[in-house]
Amino acid sequence: MTNKKKSEITREFEFLKVDGRYFEIKNNKERVSYVEVPKKKVEQRIKLLKEVTSKMKDSLDKEAVLMEALSKLPYLELKQFYNALFRKKIKPKTRKHHCVDMKVGDLVLPIVS
Repeated sequence: MTNKKKSEITREFEFLKVDGRYFEIKNNKERVSYVEVPKKKVEQRIKLLKEVTSKMKDSLDKEAVLMEALSKLPYLELKQFYNALFRKKIKPKTRKHHCVDMKVGDLVLPIVS
C-alpha cells in the first residue's frame, strides 16, 4: 500500500491555500482554474488589508451592519435568533471562511458573503 499525504486546503482572503502555497481562483464561463501566487505577494496583501481594516474599524457602525443582516431574515428565523440569544443565553461567535457570518447556537447569520 502507498501512503498518500493528505493536503490541507483552506481559503484565506480570496486565496486558496494548499499546504502553505497560495492560489488565485480564476473563474470564466467555461472553467475554473487556479494560478499560484507568490507567498510574498499574498503576505503583502494581507498586511495591507490589516492596516486598512484597523484604520477603518473605528468608523464601522456595528449596529447598522447587524441590523441590515438581520432584516433580511424571515420573521420566524429572526424569532429563533431572539430565543437563542435571550432565552437559551447562547454567546454569538464571528466566523471567517468563505463569508463572514455569526453563529448563534445552531443558527448562522451571514454578514458578508
